[in-house]
Amino acid sequence: MSNDKKYYKKRFTELEQEATDWKKLWAEVAEYTLPRSGRYLTSNTEQRNDGKKKRQQIINGIGADVIQIISAGIQGGLTSPARPWFALSSSNEKLSEIGSVKEWLHIVQKAIMRVLSRSNFYNSLHQVYAELANFGVCPMLIEEDEDTIIRCRPFTIGEYYLSLNSKYRVDTMYRQFTMTARQMVEKFGEDKVSATVKRAFKNDMKETDFEIIHVIEPNNDKVLDNDTAEGMEYSSIYFEKSGKQDKFLRKSGYNIMPFVAPRWSVVGTDTYGDSPGINSLGDLKQLQKMEKLKLQAIEKEVFPAMNAPTALKREGVSVVAGDVNYIDMGQGNQGITPTYQIKVDLQNLGMEIQNVENRIRRSYFNDLFLSMFAQDKRMTATEVNERSQERLLILGSVIERIQSEMLDIIIDRVFDIMYRKGLIPPPPQELQGSDLKVEYISMLAQAQKMVGVTAIEQIAGFVGNLAAANPAVLDKLDFDQAVDEYAEMVGVPPAIIRSDDNVAKIRQAQQQQAAQMQQQEMLANSIQGAKTLSETKMNENNALDALMGNQIQ
Repeated sequence: MSNDKKYYKKRFTELEQEATDWKKLWAEVAEYTLPRSGRYLTSNTEQRNDGKKKRQQIINGIGADVIQIISAGIQGGLTSPARPWFALSSSNEKLSEIGSVKEWLHIVQKAIMRVLSRSNFYNSLHQVYAELANFGVCPMLIEEDEDTIIRCRPFTIGEYYLSLNSKYRVDTMYRQFTMTARQMVEKFGEDKVSATVKRAFKNDMKETDFEIIHVIEPNNDKVLDNDTAEGMEYSSIYFEKSGKQDKFLRKSGYNIMPFVAPRWSVVGTDTYGDSPGINSLGDLKQLQKMEKLKLQAIEKEVFPAMNAPTALKREGVSVVAGDVNYIDMGQGNQGITPTYQIKVDLQNLGMEIQNVENRIRRSYFNDLFLSMFAQDKRMTATEVNERSQERLLILGSVIERIQSEMLDIIIDRVFDIMYRKGLIPPPPQELQGSDLKVEYISMLAQAQKMVGVTAIEQIAGFVGNLAAANPAVLDKLDFDQAVDEYAEMVGVPPAIIRSDDNVAKIRQAQQQQAAQMQQQEMLANSIQGAKTLSETKMNENNALDALMGNQIQ
């Protein structure tokens, strides 16, 4: 953590220059899809959305429609607030089968889900998915909150710059934004702001904007066994961009990675991601051009240029419906006639426009999500997989990237905050020293796992058929493990499936009960046999007496 503001300003300039070409691309995508998204896309004077018209290029608004569908589709299919979308387990699979461990993991999962649902997490995710699909990246900061435990802050394109570590994963974010003088004094304190901000605040210019830079990056100068900012894993630095004073507004830190920056897809070692919005830019521009030409053609057909006698230039003429023009028809005057006659083929033109729209919708995976959330039927993960295998295959790498670059980090961050606040119960003794693992059980995640489920069903059916001819083949299949694997893939709640140790106890009790019943049956048979012998007559004595007599002799 450096104490030199010049270091951070220089680093900010480097990251800003690196993203120059990306900013031009993002600005063009925003112009044809979400014009009000983004900051600093064209110049540093564009500091905030001020209500000015920004839809100059949009005639056909399909861009906003497809983004709404894909963002709602990903959220409903991957992180739905209405159903569990992740489960916790131990990195040691054997530990996960212990009853106390399984119960603790389920309790923690429920606690995290409650915190997420009571915060602004799901509202923030909608913006994240929209910008992710449109621009290929969208960071979100997860901070602590006294009332809701966590508070999420998604950022729009252009107001931040990212950097990758040696593993090509995002670990650094430099963000530029504006705050009013009043906001700065309330957040950082009057003693921390510059003299310029103080004057604005005291001279009733509290709404004056000032540029702020926020830095989050790994603390390479971490001081061990230090609870201050110098001992944190990540540094958090706020300072005024134009402030001349060499001081910071705030210096603090985070124990673990505090923000996520998922990318749609990445080419090579690129910092920023590709996206459906970027891939569809040509079609989006073509669509607006076609709509414009269609409207121009209709206008020419309905209001064509007219030829009129020169005499009417003096007298004037009306083209309003129902009006009458008095024209001298003598001397070859033919009256008012169209300059040209055109007939617009609206049907074929409409079909061509629809073809372009369909390409855009397919690029944004609208076909997949609309089939998943059809109003007339609620599809299961199996049905989604069967009907959309091709589309799911393409989307699979995106889902995996979202899980690794966003959801894994979010769950770690929320768990850390809750643990430090005492909201996580102590783990069972068996789990001490073992790492936790996150399993995703959403509809999209399950659809990705359907290949494994199908394989289990196939092998179970195959073995069942063979067992009809040779029952010994059943010994080859571990039925208990098959149930565990199948339940995990389809997202069955852990409380429904008994752990291996509980199953072992139940079977042991059943075996003991069966042995006791067998002993009782043998004893009953012995008693009945003795009674039969005692009642059998042999030469005035019964058989039992004869046996006893022989033994006495």
